[in-house]
Amino acid sequence: MSNPSEPQRHSLSLSIRSKFILINLTLFVSVFIYAIYEQFSLDKLESLERAATENLRSSVDLLTLRRHEKDFLSRHDNKYAERFDETANTLNQRLVTLNQTLASHELHLSDQMTRISDTLHQYQKQFHQIVEQVNNIERTTAPLGFVAALDAKRTELKSAIESESSLALELALLELIEKDFHYLAHINDQTHMALADALKEFEPYSQTSVATEQAYSDYKAAVETLLLANTNLGLSAELGLRGALRSNVHQTEQAIEAVQTEISQAITAASTHTKNTLHLFGAAIVALLSLLLVFIGRNILARIKAINVMMESIANGDGDLTVRMNAKGNDELAQLAHSFDTFINKLHGNIKELSGVMTVLTDSSCSSEEAAIKSMSNAEKQKQQSESVATAVNELVMTSNEVTANIENAAMNAEKIKDNAHQALQETHATNDSINVLAENIAESQSLIVQLEDQSREINQVVTTIQGIAEQTNLLALNAAIEAARAGDHGRGFAVVASEVRELSLMTNDSTHQIESTIHGLTSGIAKTVAKMSVSLEQTGLVKHQTKDVVNAIEGIHFQVGEMFDLNSQIATASEEQSMVSAEIDRNITDIAHLASDTHTVVSGSVRCSEQVSNVSVKLEKIVAQFKY
Repeated sequence: MSNPSEPQRHSLSLSIRSKFILINLTLFVSVFIYAIYEQFSLDKLESLERAATENLRSSVDLLTLRRHEKDFLSRHDNKYAERFDETANTLNQRLVTLNQTLASHELHLSDQMTRISDTLHQYQKQFHQIVEQVNNIERTTAPLGFVAALDAKRTELKSAIESESSLALELALLELIEKDFHYLAHINDQTHMALADALKEFEPYSQTSVATEQAYSDYKAAVETLLLANTNLGLSAELGLRGALRSNVHQTEQAIEAVQTEISQAITAASTHTKNTLHLFGAAIVALLSLLLVFIGRNILARIKAINVMMESIANGDGDLTVRMNAKGNDELAQLAHSFDTFINKLHGNIKELSGVMTVLTDSSCSSEEAAIKSMSNAEKQKQQSESVATAVNELVMTSNEVTANIENAAMNAEKIKDNAHQALQETHATNDSINVLAENIAESQSLIVQLEDQSREINQVVTTIQGIAEQTNLLALNAAIEAARAGDHGRGFAVVASEVRELSLMTNDSTHQIESTIHGLTSGIAKTVAKMSVSLEQTGLVKHQTKDVVNAIEGIHFQVGEMFDLNSQIATASEEQSMVSAEIDRNITDIAHLASDTHTVVSGSVRCSEQVSNVSVKLEKIVAQFKY
């Protein structure tokens, strides 16, 4: 890098940001100019299109004039003449505006516009002549028109002929008037010639008198005036004033069409020119920006390439950290080169410091590795001894756990015996209570049975009384039957009742005998039950005395079992405390063994780390050796 500043020769002393601003500014100005020119061209085209539209409206106005003309000729109404003048004035103003617009676009159509204006004025003038001629023909107010004057002269001629009282003259007048009316209804060459011939044919008939001749002379003059006026007006659309008007209108239409063609061609030419110009201007802008981008891009790429070459020489070469770019200029690449030089300076200093640190790091790693190896050996021994102690304590804990389990089983059995004795005591007390209740119930049952025996005796007495009543009723029924037999037929019904009563008394007597026998059996059973209940009461007293002895014995057993259970509980508690102490010792020994194992693992990791540090120091030494400092 004997000349690192060579790629930064001052082709452009601007910064990259300024160059991009220059490109954007150039683009903005170019687009702005392009937009202004495009808007100007579009305004010009729009103006030409408005001119074409105005010209088309002129054609429409001309057609409107033709319509007013035809409406006037067909209806002979002066309002159409007024509308004609209004439309003509609008059209003249439109033509003036159109001429100014065309002149602003440098379209040389002034001759055509002048010709259109002249023909339009001529057309308007000719239309006024036709209006005047039609008013002269059709006027009904003073002064009268030609038709009205003809009507008056026709009436005078008719009056003069009627005063002659001549049939031939009247027939000739009728033929003349018929031709007259036919002409007025259909004005054309045929009716014109027919009316002229009719005048010649009627002329010999008009000389019959001075009045008739004078009236005919006036009528003929009116007809000839009308014929001349209609001839001047035009018997058809191609003749007279109408023909001249039509010819002039056709010229105007042709002139407007020619102007329209010129405007269309001008619009087409202007549109083509505008498109070509815009395309050319756009291509010029693109070319300018492309050249500017290529020039600035090549300048930036050249400087980046120079910086890249220097970085590659540092990265892939012999690692010479004494090389500097020393770039000149104020742009971003010069700032980048300066920052790179600053970074290389710092890296150079760090590599120097790193070289000194490497020796210290190597010595420290060796010392650390030796200390770690010794610590690992001590940790291994501690681990083995801890495992031996842990095994012995574990066996002690297992033995203590077995003793504790046996004591707990004995305590559980004592607990069960105590519970069974307590349950037997409770059941014995319950049995004693039940026997007491049974004795009371037997005593109560005995008293109730005695009462039942007394009540059965009372029932026997009542039955005896009922039996006596039944016997008395039987005797009464027998006596009633005897009395009924004595009464004969009158006592037959009573005999039946007596018989029924006797049968009822017999049935009652039988029932009382059955009840008596049942009561005797019940009394005998009650007596036997009373005797048995007395014996049961005596036996219940004996069982009650024996149950009391059993309760006393069971209470003694329950007390002795309780004392044995308390002793087992104390032994189990002591054994459990011993087991807990043994377990605590086992846990502590196990924790010590784990700590010893962890210490061994940590020391092993420390040894590996020391080896890694040693390896890293070797690699770091090789890396530092690659640099020149």
